[in-house]
Amino acid sequence: MDFQEAIYTQFAQSFEAQQQALESLPPYIEHAAKVIFNSIASGGKIVCIGNSTGSHLSQYFSTLMLDRMDRERPGLPAINLSGDGSAILAITHNDSYHDVFSKQITALGNPGDILFVVANRGNTSPIIQAIQAAHERKMSIVALTSPEAKNVSSLTSQDDTEIKINLLGTARVHECQLSVIHILIDLLERQLFGCED
Repeated sequence: MDFQEAIYTQFAQSFEAQQQALESLPPYIEHAAKVIFNSIASGGKIVCIGNSTGSHLSQYFSTLMLDRMDRERPGLPAINLSGDGSAILAITHNDSYHDVFSKQITALGNPGDILFVVANRGNTSPIIQAIQAAHERKMSIVALTSPEAKNVSSLTSQDDTEIKINLLGTARVHECQLSVIHILIDLLERQLFGCED
């Protein structure tokens, strides 16, 4: 195996995936940034969840919200439900694994808050129940998905925003989702703090 060729192929595939995302996603990303801005400007917060490796991306998004990316600025209200191991274990033990997010959303979510979901598998019941609980709490959904997350897509309403990475392959999907997260943070900072390059 030629490692140099393999490296070149990986970069080339990544560039191609980013180009494809650039051609289709900007309107959805812009809409999501405006929805998140409106929630924060009205005193709401962003509640983040994810399944599988999407849980790491959701945690990364909440970290960038609470801290910052490149610009010095105040923290923004966000909480990541995927990272509270004690709560997840307690809910799984006392109730059900399917309730690990929905029970927390019912307790913490308020009307006007946003549920930020990174879902790359559609049949994960905790994600499905979380979206249903968020709708019951009058929360809007911003979902980063892939073609495999069909159940998540079917649950989003006209008040929700789905940013679907229409690609196959875990690495390419995650790379594009990471770019979307960085762009969302940049757009939020521009709206909230008038940040310029």
